Amino acid sequence: MYQAMVFLLIVILFLFGYLSLFNGKEIDLFLSRTTSIHTTASALVIASFILGMLLMAMVSLFREASRVYRDWQRKNQTSKEAQSDSLVEKGNFETLKGNAEKAKSYYMEAAGKNPLNMNAHIRLAECYLRLGDNQSALKTLLKIKYQDPENIALLLLLYRVYAAGNELGSMIDTGKKLVSLEEENISFLALLRDAYVSAGKPEEAYRTHKIVMKIAKGGAEYKRERQRLGELKYKYALSIKDSGDADLALKKLGDVKKLNPGFVPTYLTGGEILLNMKNDAAKAVEEWEAGYAMTHHAVFLIKMEDMYLKHDNPFELIRFYRRLLGNSPDDALTRIMFAKLLLRLEMVDDAAEQLSYLDNKWIRIPSTELLNAELLAKKGDTAAAYKKLKSIQAGGPQLKFPYVCNRCGSETVVWTAECQKCQTPDSLILKTSKELESFRPAQPKIRNVPV
Repeated sequence: MYQAMVFLLIVILFLFGYLSLFNGKEIDLFLSRTTSIHTTASALVIASFILGMLLMAMVSLFREASRVYRDWQRKNQTSKEAQSDSLVEKGNFETLKGNAEKAKSYYMEAAGKNPLNMNAHIRLAECYLRLGDNQSALKTLLKIKYQDPENIALLLLLYRVYAAGNELGSMIDTGKKLVSLEEENISFLALLRDAYVSAGKPEEAYRTHKIVMKIAKGGAEYKRERQRLGELKYKYALSIKDSGDADLALKKLGDVKKLNPGFVPTYLTGGEILLNMKNDAAKAVEEWEAGYAMTHHAVFLIKMEDMYLKHDNPFELIRFYRRLLGNSPDDALTRIMFAKLLLRLEMVDDAAEQLSYLDNKWIRIPSTELLNAELLAKKGDTAAAYKKLKSIQAGGPQLKFPYVCNRCGSETVVWTAECQKCQTPDSLILKTSKELESFRPAQPKIRNVPV
């Protein structure tokens, strides 16, 4: 292109030079009102043309320089992006090795090489979170969030950071954002539901899980999700109970029974509402008896025992135990709990009869050993009681048996609707029940079964 322009310039200069031989008349060219120069018309034309050509050449040169600079920038940026990606890979390798500090340095360098590398920033934030530096993780994510506010990987990590910092409002907002991006994503709905649970919003959690149920219907997890719905509705019913509306709370608890008939807290709370808010002890006992019939959970027996003894009326409970054992004489758990009650009431001979039946069945677990030791102590044989106990520690005058979590194995003497350690709902059972689950006693023939 430049060669053609030079050639054209020479030709035109030659042409105008030739014409200037025949047009030598001078003219005045005024540069201002008072300043002028003498020149020929042909010289003026030639000078204007040369000036135009020079301007064109300068513009072309500027464009070429800009193109070269842009190419250099692109190559430099591409090189930095490649270096940044390479540093991220090195950081990933160190992460797999468990060297979080070394991985962090690689991710920081990668983010510095390419500030637009979202993957580097996300990995760096993950590393901060792994090291327990939630504030740095949050700062890193918020710095790049503007680049792509709908980046799902970023939002998921942001949710984790908020959860680690117990920032419940931000957890809910992030969960809502995820759900708005994919309305039928069960995982995102579950995150929003869990955020509501953590924030103490049982109604919102319940209603969010109802959407999960609709999407999961017919799937492999539907049964579990249905149970989860019952657990959430139970918490919703608790919030209604705490507001003072006993009738509505009982109605919601009835719905929970339909969703999850074996959910122990439903019957316990229902009985407590009937006893304490409706002042109806008879119906409370009916509720707990129904709970025991459905679940065979010893906590109902303990609840009834405490209530009857508080009102100095243990004989109704004794009749209940005898009725249970009349229908199921080999129900070891019921018989153990009955023996415990009899010992608590100082009915030593009756307790000895129940324990003798268990002993004849070869049911010898720590709970029965504890009861036998207590029986010997009440008979005055403290030496034999001590020998029987050995390393077993008595639970006090009420012979309290501990509860154990089916999931994490933690123990507690107070029953709660969910394990205080692992937060699993309805996971606490009497340790005696746990012992009986794996116990396989011999089955000798027994005569004169006491009831």
